[in-house]
Order: sequence, then C-alpha cells, then structure tokens
Amino acid sequence: MAKLKNVIVAHKAKMNTQIPGGIDFIGVFDNMIQPIYPHPMYSLSIVLTFEEILKPMVFEIRINSPTDELITKGEFVPMIDPFGVGKKILDLEKVLIKDRGTYTIDIFEKNGKDLKFLASSNLFMADYPPQRQFTSEMIEKILGAEGDIIKLVKTEFRPIDNPEKVAKIQISLDKNSVLEEGYIPMPEDDKIVIDGKEYDLTGMRRQVEWMYGNPIPKQEENKEENSELVN
Repeated sequence: MAKLKNVIVAHKAKMNTQIPGGIDFIGVFDNMIQPIYPHPMYSLSIVLTFEEILKPMVFEIRINSPTDELITKGEFVPMIDPFGVGKKILDLEKVLIKDRGTYTIDIFEKNGKDLKFLASSNLFMADYPPQRQFTSEMIEKILGAEGDIIKLVKTEFRPIDNPEKVAKIQISLDKNSVLEEGYIPMPEDDKIVIDGKEYDLTGMRRQVEWMYGNPIPKQEENKEENSELVN
C-alpha cells in the first residue's frame, strides 16, 4: 500500500533538469502572514511525495478551506522511481485565500470509480501578523524620540471585491494626533463598512504597529510602497 511521505507548499516548484527526481522550490512556507484576507495568490505549488508504490497508481486530492469547504479537487498519476518513490507537483494559479485558518489536503487512492482514503495533511496556516504588545513606557519612548522614526502611518484600504472604493486611513501611536484632511482614523474596533459590507482591518493595524519606532525608509527604498510613514 502506498504511503504519503511528505507535503511541501511553495509559491512555485518545478522539476530540476540536472538531478533526476530533484525539485526546485521558490518560497516554501508553512504559515502565510497577511494583513488582509481575502489574499490573492498568482501561483501556488503543492508537492506530494509517496513511498512504497509498487505499481502505477491514480490518486485523487481534495484541497479544503479552514471551514472544510472544498476549494478544488483533481486526480493524477505520480512519477515513480525504481525505489517505489513517487512525486507530483500540483500547480494552482490565481488562488484566492479567502479566510484565516488552516488549509488542508485529503488524498485518496482511486481504482475506477472506487476511492480509498489514504491520508490528510495540513498545507499551511493563514493568519494576521501577531499582535505587538505595548507598555506605556514603550509608547512614551517612541513618541518622545527625535529623528525620522515611524509614529504615524497614512495608508489606503481597497477591498478586493470592490476595488473602485478606496478608504484613506490614518493609524497613529498617538491617540491625540491631528487627522489629515481626506483621511479617517482607524476604527477602534478595526471594522469598516463600505457599500454596506463590513471589512476587518485587524491585520492592517497589527502590521502597522510593528513599524512604530523604526526608522522611516528613504524615499528611493520605499518608492513602491502605497503607505506614507510619518514621524
């Protein structure tokens, strides 16, 4: 009976042309940390390795969301080496990671119309950046520091399902900072409503909070950033 040896997730994977059975990876990951979900991925590769395969076999896979919703499924026959090890690269394009949580894969052996469960495995965990813990002393030190350090960020939120709508948001370590014209303060509950739909900005706030106290990047180093950092 075939056994699942391992599952590796990466932004991209391809067979190595120099080493038989070798695979080149770009961006292997276990955890996806993003400030906003849904998060679009232009490419996602899942590499499955099996062992103790004694003959050509067909497998079916099902990829599931954190709520156990079926994202996609398919079947394949892995390449098998003389030692009974089989590998398969599953390439997904334009994948929308909709929710926070753990994404999983179910694998079945397929014989005609019959399916036999083989294994389940976690693919990756999607979540917001971890929350930074501030003390009053830390806040006082950052706000009192001189020089070009980050104390306030002006940014934009553009919903992925409604990109024509833009909310200009100001996030500051100093609750008494002056609000710039055209911007709204980050809501205290991190929720914003656009065209009747509520969006969670918790991840955006957490990402910004890790910037406080750091030097403001030079303009040429930050020319592709959409956010404006202010001391």
